Amino acid sequence: MTGTDDGDTDGSHAGTGRLGRPLADRVRDDALHHVVANLAPLQVLLLPLALLVAFVMHGEVGGDRLAAWLSASTLATVTVTVTCARVRTHPIVDRTTTVLAAAALACVGSVAGMSTWVAATSAIDVEMMFALFPAVSLAVGTIVCAGRRDMFLWYAVPLTGAASGGLLTTSDTRMQALAALYVGYAMSQVALHHTVSKSLLASLRLQFTSQALAVRMASDQLALTHAYEQLSETNARLAHLASHDPLTGLLNRRGTLERIDQVMGRLDEHESVALLFCDLDRFKAVNDLLGHRGGDQFITVLADRIGRTLEHGCVAGRIGGDEFVVVLPGHDTARAAAVASRLVGVLAQPVHAEGRSVPSSVSIGVSSAPAHGRSTSDLLRNANAALHRAKHAGRNRIELFDGDMHQQLQDAVEAEQALRRAIDEGEILPFFQPEIDASTGRVVGAEILARWLRSDGTVLGANEFIGIARSAGLLERLTERVLGHARPNMRRLASFGLPDGFRFRVNLAPANTDRSWRNDPIDELIRGIDPSLVTVDVRESAIATDLPTAAATLAAFRARGGRVCLDDFTHGVSSLSLLRKLPVDEVRVDRQAIDSIASHPHDRAIVRSIIAVVREIGLSVTAEGVETGAQADTLIALGCVRQQGHHYAKAMPAADFEAYLVAHQAEGLAAAGERSTDWTPPNEWNVDDIR
Repeated sequence: MTGTDDGDTDGSHAGTGRLGRPLADRVRDDALHHVVANLAPLQVLLLPLALLVAFVMHGEVGGDRLAAWLSASTLATVTVTVTCARVRTHPIVDRTTTVLAAAALACVGSVAGMSTWVAATSAIDVEMMFALFPAVSLAVGTIVCAGRRDMFLWYAVPLTGAASGGLLTTSDTRMQALAALYVGYAMSQVALHHTVSKSLLASLRLQFTSQALAVRMASDQLALTHAYEQLSETNARLAHLASHDPLTGLLNRRGTLERIDQVMGRLDEHESVALLFCDLDRFKAVNDLLGHRGGDQFITVLADRIGRTLEHGCVAGRIGGDEFVVVLPGHDTARAAAVASRLVGVLAQPVHAEGRSVPSSVSIGVSSAPAHGRSTSDLLRNANAALHRAKHAGRNRIELFDGDMHQQLQDAVEAEQALRRAIDEGEILPFFQPEIDASTGRVVGAEILARWLRSDGTVLGANEFIGIARSAGLLERLTERVLGHARPNMRRLASFGLPDGFRFRVNLAPANTDRSWRNDPIDELIRGIDPSLVTVDVRESAIATDLPTAAATLAAFRARGGRVCLDDFTHGVSSLSLLRKLPVDEVRVDRQAIDSIASHPHDRAIVRSIIAVVREIGLSVTAEGVETGAQADTLIALGCVRQQGHHYAKAMPAADFEAYLVAHQAEGLAAAGERSTDWTPPNEWNVDDIR
């Protein structure tokens, strides 16, 4: 009799409790707790009730039978008490608890069933009264043992057996017939118990399922809360990483711009905000000296100094490799200049990195709102303009933005836009300036120069827009566009026939070659042109940063027949050392040295020494910027006969240069013809002479 009621036979093990027990077991255990709880009042009611009945009926019932009944009631009370105590001390149902509960129910059932036996020798009316006790007790037991069929059977079987047996011991046939009715009544109570149990067990299942769902929901909510907290922390870390520089911990470019936008968004007409644009002086040299790790240490130390110098509420950000921006809410230009002065002093202290003390300094541009603009871009642009003035003025200084800078900035922007349009619309054209052999007057080459043919008909020289192109990063496009226009003219002139040794001179802009030697820019620039017709001019500043690659590229160009010229030779400080490191065919004396060669003995002596050294090692010498006859004669006397300048001819369009070249070739042929007419034949011809 250990099976559960039919309503508990679904065998469901899907749900588990806190201890991992199947749902069916937990329902059975909880039903047993209900049974024991229903028995608990009998601890104090069963024996007093039996004593009361014995006291009232002692004259109607035999004393020995009452004594036996009271003994059974005492045993039942003790068993119930022990069972209740066990459940209180051991809430988890085990075999002992189950056995005790079954024993207690059997004892109580036996007490109720014995009532018919107690009154079996009494009068019929007493027997009938005592016969009611088992019937009522069995009906109550149906409710008390709801949910546990095994417990109900432990209760009902002893009760029915004792009651039926007691009735059978009577001499009244009617009471004996009633014993059979008791058995049928007990079976009906079993069916009723099944119905009551189904309702209770369903209620218990629902209760436990609800509890399990509540626990699961609480667990899921806790897990979701934990996941949300982790996600929030992760998002916070990602947001911090997205807006902060990992090296210095300061705001990065994005974070700085967002902070400026926030400050500008809260700005009203009575408030001001200032911005400092800081750039470390000569950081590239420091990075080259210390290496990348040492350079990072250098940056980190200076960033820490910047952060410690600022007042509360002010924010610093690193927006580039060596560029910092400081946002100063509530500061006008004067207060911002004071902060900038403190920063210059603090950052001027040497930095100890990689085991050495490295000097440092900073240039700062200052702008403020609303005086210098009301948007983030205005403040940054104006502070950057002030920074550039500080750089050009000698570094390690502060410059405040003013109206002149604003006009200069506007002019620079307009000039850049105009130059971009000119490049796109084909207004930048190639001009050709002849190179002359001053000893013979022959045209021996031509330099390809950029000229800006404006829509109003004016022509601008390269010196008027090359600086704009360099600052705007347009040198590469400009050079490609000029040579793209020049290549058809070069091929046309080559097809007509050029003088012996004639070469076109092509300038490689420093900004172009500095970043693209590894891509071999020469091949692209002279595409479709015989390299033997080209001389490439390079400057010291263009090759100093990547000398090995530049030397390899130039050597490959020379191997295909091209010539290499070191331009602005006397302008640099390391020109002589480059002559043995680069594959060079000739050098070109700087225009600045030519300007005063005829009037200053010192300059003439310098040029004489350079020419002597260059010719001594087997290189050719070319002079540019020859403007006067005196300069030309002085250079001829010093041994430099290949010359170029306005003294001979200005730069001219391709058609004019073609006409110029044809005219000079014609003059050369005419001169050769005149020399041939001066020949006097011998008086007598001899056949052997002709042979």
